[in-house]
Amino acid sequence: MRNVMSSGFQPLRPHRIKRSRQMREKRTAQALIVFGVVLACVELYIVFGAL
Repeated sequence: MRNVMSSGFQPLRPHRIKRSRQMREKRTAQALIVFGVVLACVELYIVFGAL
């Protein structure tokens, strides 16, 4: 009975970890996109300010 229960619960754990990892990766990707847009705006401001 223990083997049945433990084997039944094992597939659920990687799924939960995978889901939280996907959320973390999604947040990281969004943060990088926002950082890139802000950096591009700052660069444009510097370029047009030099003209």
